[in-house]
Amino acid sequence: MDYSKTLNLPKTSFSMKANLRSLEPKILEFWQSKEIYQKINFLGRSSKYILHDGPPYANGKIHIGHALNKILKDIVIKYKALRGYSTPFIPGWDCHGLPVEIKLLEELKEKKDKVNQIEFRRKAKDFALKYVDIQRKDFIRLGVFADWENPYLTLNPKYEAKVLRLLADLVKAGYLYRGLKPVNWCLECTTALAEAEVEYKDKVSDSIYVKFKLKDDIFKGEDVYIVVWTTTPWTLISNTALALHPDLDYLLVKSLKGNFIFLESLADNLRAKLFKEGFQVIRRIKGKELEKKRALHPFLERDSLIILADFVSSEEGSGCVHIAPGHGEEDFQVGKFYNLPVIMPVDEKGYFQNCGDYSGLRVTEINPILIEKMRELGTLLLAEKITHTYPHCWRCKNPLIFRATEQWFLSLEAKNLRERVLKAIEEVNWFPPQGKERISSMVSLRPDWCLSRQRLWGVPIPALRCKGCGEVILEEAIIRNFSKIVEERGSDAWFEVEVEEITDPGFNCKCGSRDFEKEKDILDVWFESGASFYAVVKESELLNFPSDLYLEGSDQHRGWFQVSLIPSVALEDKAPFRGVLTHGFVVDLEARKMSKSLGNIISPQQIIEKYGAEILRMWAVFSDYTRDVSLSEEILSQIVEAYRKVRNTLRFILANLYDFNFREDLLTYSKLLEVDKLFLSLTANLLSEVEAFYDNFLFYKVYQKIYEFCNITLSSFYLDILKDRLYTFQPASLERRSAQTSLYYIFNFLIKAIAPILSFTSEEAYTHFQEQDKKESVFLSNWPNYQEFKRPELESDFKKIFKLRDDVLKALEEERSKGLIGSSLEAEVKIVTTSEDFNFLKEREDLLREFFIVSKVEVEKGESFSLKVEKAKGKKCLRCWNWREDVGKDKDFEEVCLRCVSVLRTQR
Repeated sequence: MDYSKTLNLPKTSFSMKANLRSLEPKILEFWQSKEIYQKINFLGRSSKYILHDGPPYANGKIHIGHALNKILKDIVIKYKALRGYSTPFIPGWDCHGLPVEIKLLEELKEKKDKVNQIEFRRKAKDFALKYVDIQRKDFIRLGVFADWENPYLTLNPKYEAKVLRLLADLVKAGYLYRGLKPVNWCLECTTALAEAEVEYKDKVSDSIYVKFKLKDDIFKGEDVYIVVWTTTPWTLISNTALALHPDLDYLLVKSLKGNFIFLESLADNLRAKLFKEGFQVIRRIKGKELEKKRALHPFLERDSLIILADFVSSEEGSGCVHIAPGHGEEDFQVGKFYNLPVIMPVDEKGYFQNCGDYSGLRVTEINPILIEKMRELGTLLLAEKITHTYPHCWRCKNPLIFRATEQWFLSLEAKNLRERVLKAIEEVNWFPPQGKERISSMVSLRPDWCLSRQRLWGVPIPALRCKGCGEVILEEAIIRNFSKIVEERGSDAWFEVEVEEITDPGFNCKCGSRDFEKEKDILDVWFESGASFYAVVKESELLNFPSDLYLEGSDQHRGWFQVSLIPSVALEDKAPFRGVLTHGFVVDLEARKMSKSLGNIISPQQIIEKYGAEILRMWAVFSDYTRDVSLSEEILSQIVEAYRKVRNTLRFILANLYDFNFREDLLTYSKLLEVDKLFLSLTANLLSEVEAFYDNFLFYKVYQKIYEFCNITLSSFYLDILKDRLYTFQPASLERRSAQTSLYYIFNFLIKAIAPILSFTSEEAYTHFQEQDKKESVFLSNWPNYQEFKRPELESDFKKIFKLRDDVLKALEEERSKGLIGSSLEAEVKIVTTSEDFNFLKEREDLLREFFIVSKVEVEKGESFSLKVEKAKGKKCLRCWNWREDVGKDKDFEEVCLRCVSVLRTQR
């Protein structure tokens, strides 16, 4: 007889092989056609959770960093939706600025100063919109829920108008000013850059020590030289002063090379570099003793004033700092205090102008010429090369210079704004917590925000220059007038409108002139993206201000978080977000960033094509994403294997619920078997843990716990011990329905818990699941509440059984290695225990048999504990495979045990 046909063997159409690449598009079509995102957000849910999307640049296909970011956002959104929140998520794109401009110029093979600006801006708009569409399709393919039909685009005329109104509000409140200040300047992009647009990386630079001869006599008529160190020899052309620390000790020394002054704490270093023959200390001098004395420039006929500054370092150099107010923020500030001239001979492309022999030379080529000139004049003490951290342009990756130019700035000191921003930072929840210290430090040290850019593609700053006196005017009324035009016609209108269209009747300059021309600067693209709290969140009825969460890469402490914070605090006196979550960068196994030059790039498109988006989503939570996240083919293979184990767990459970109707077969809790109550208690505990992990954005811990639960708790234990009850018992028996009831609740937990991460698989599995109060989608379903299943006292009781199981498994393995048994069902276990545990174990002999997956367990009382594994008595039942002494007792069914006979008789 074929007894397999008499068993309750698993049945399901939920495939073992996922076929994700073909499955996922069908799920996407289902979500779209059934409008699942819209139903989450427009069916009257009372509470909202707002995650505001930071806009990526619309300048290329999405890369793996984009995918990581959007998947993490989607996990937050979907978890909150499952917890009953309305979660409107409006995606955005940054469409202006250098990222788009440089990419388009590369495509056109044009230079910035050779293109027609109006025509270029039209092409830039088309270029940006093309990539918005490409990226939108890629993000949708990842399974991300969002209002994809109504994104916010920074090139949208209504958005541009809002940006201008935010600018008007800031002008009205007194935060903007125009000034000559040194700013980060890119010679290749020919524009000023804000701090958020600066990247720091290693650069090899000239490092020189030069001597400035004191004009004042401080040593018996002998010449005395001040030792100066710099890594930017080209800035010596703009030198106007030398800075010493007022309170530190300097040495006046005599050497074979002459008499020199330098900082005492750096003497050993300078002896090794410059005075190998040694020197004699003449006397100590406080820096302040030399204030306002003068020194001769090392190669120009100009004096340098000796001044005092606290920023002079005692850690490197000579303690004597060359000051060029046009080429550094600290230089500029101390220059203002001493009323030093700002010399700026460098033009926008880095060429020296009006500098005699040096005119026409570029910053990048002049150093060797100046070094040789000082060597000829005898003012050079040492020239060498060093590698140090140096600012570079975020887009073209070239080194920057500091260059004093007239720019528009947002003041961090006006109305105590810097302190108010720092106070607002304290009131935000930062994940991970060290983000707070990081951004606080940056805000504390950052200069005023340079808002103007000398580029082509962005929102024009509606400033007017008086043709009479040269005054540049930026007034609230002009900005508001222009914003109305922009809302209708877009920001290109700046190149078409007449001045009279944006000024009030009778408008004139302070000098009396009414003749104006429009300025050419545009707004910093970061100001545009930072305005999204004002232009999107505060504007939309769907959203709440402040947002609950901003979630971006950790580089946005310097970028979007700051540029959103500053205007929000300035106008609203609060941060635009309640919480900020950051993730790291994607790196390879050797912790190197993904780059074309290293050949280690793995694109999200490649992963989706090979494995499906679900594997990419699982990768996003595979490790602690608050640090840098590794990606490689080896890691993806591990994730594929882990995915299979989770999927197979779901499949096993579904397959064993094929004949389970929750309306008729779901047992009340009191009727469940003790072991099933135990595993429901463990599931309830895990549910609470998962909730806490999601609430604290510890998604990698959600993944780890669920994987461990599926692989160890379920597959290697609980599901294994249930097979006997599920397969061999009467279909409707209490024992089998108890197991199925437990599996029903466990499955319900699993598909909800994994849904934010494994969205496609969860949705697929949900279609196979007959749930109480079944919804159209898993994302419209109810989150489980299993508090009633928690039984800590039961878990405590079972600890001794778990310990006993470990001992039994070890003993079984030993007997198997001796050849006594093969399968564990060929064994029976005899336990001798003390009176303390005897009753507890004796009452559970059949449960212990199930727990150990053996054919029999006998518990006896004795003076001490002992455990013995023996070959099971009787014969093997050909139906349930247990070894039983009652096999053959029934003459009609001589090959099976009496327990199986009872089932077989009902099937006749």
